[in-house]
Amino acid sequence: MGILVLIATLKLQPNSVEAVQVKQENITQTIVATGRIAPFAKIELGSVITATVANIHALEGDEVVKNQPLVTLFEPSINASLKQAIFNLQEATQRQTELQQVTRPVAESTVAQAQANLTLAKSEYARNLTLVQKKLTAYANLEQAKKNLDISQKAFETALHQFKATQTNGVTTQLILTRQEEAKAALAIAQAKADQLIIRAPYDGRVISRAVEIGSTVQPGKTLITLAAQGETRIEIPIDEKSMRFLSPNQTATVIADAYPQQPFQAHIALIYPSIDPNRATVNVRLVVDNPPAFLRPDMTVSVEMIAGHADNTLILASDAIHDADTTTPWVIAIRDNTTTKQPVTLGIKGVGNTQILSGLNAGDLVVTQTDVKLNQHVKGQLRSE
Repeated sequence: MGILVLIATLKLQPNSVEAVQVKQENITQTIVATGRIAPFAKIELGSVITATVANIHALEGDEVVKNQPLVTLFEPSINASLKQAIFNLQEATQRQTELQQVTRPVAESTVAQAQANLTLAKSEYARNLTLVQKKLTAYANLEQAKKNLDISQKAFETALHQFKATQTNGVTTQLILTRQEEAKAALAIAQAKADQLIIRAPYDGRVISRAVEIGSTVQPGKTLITLAAQGETRIEIPIDEKSMRFLSPNQTATVIADAYPQQPFQAHIALIYPSIDPNRATVNVRLVVDNPPAFLRPDMTVSVEMIAGHADNTLILASDAIHDADTTTPWVIAIRDNTTTKQPVTLGIKGVGNTQILSGLNAGDLVVTQTDVKLNQHVKGQLRSE
């Protein structure tokens, strides 16, 4: 009889189950992600012509300024074309100077001389005409005077035409000016081609890679120098789309470079990209480092932590005790009067290992953490060690 009573008593004893207690503490939710340092702009510089590398002015890691030569190329035909264009412009300029200082004054003097000769020829013709009319000279003298007059007239007209051609709107002047403009245009083209022999930095920045050596032949389209433009230091990170609601512009973040874990620094959100990566269910976020430390390098791996929420003196519960936490109807197995009960709860922010409880539980309540416990069972909660 005693044995039967003992067995019955043992059957009435509740089973011990692992449980955690609802506590009232502070909680902070953070978003942690891994990203990389991204330069303000990464520029790949190359040649637009086929040429030989004559000199290299900047190596990896060098700081460069805008328009600073990075690589000098050599191509004989381009240099020859530039010299020829310079010579042609000099020649055209000399012709203009010659026109102003020699040709035009000579033409003016020739006109004056031709006009004087014409005046004399007219006077001689008039004198011979009078003498012929008075029969004081032979008619042949009048004909010779007429011939001289015609020659002088023609010489004057020719001299006058040449003189007009040397004036500002004259044909000779315009031809010389046209040739000079052509020479300037040809020089500009030759200079532009010569400028292609010098690869310059388009912005202030730092050389991050070089793929060329002195003496090598380069082809159009091949990257010779990669430059990280100077500007704001950016961090690109992917964030789980579930955390988007916790992100906002100018939100601060603590950043740690994997290579320098003891030197954290601050950044802030500058851009939340509008699109979602459907394959990874993430959204890209750009942060800007206001005071970047000197050790940062492009593509350096960093860890980013952002505070998404904080609550003081609030109810918290171990996250692994919550069922369907990512749905709209989360619940827990609470122990009420030593009986397991399904208890709906309202959740708040999530911390490291804990979640804020907004409603459904009270401080001190026990919640089952074992996964094999059924509802409406007679149990005794046994706090798990932390």
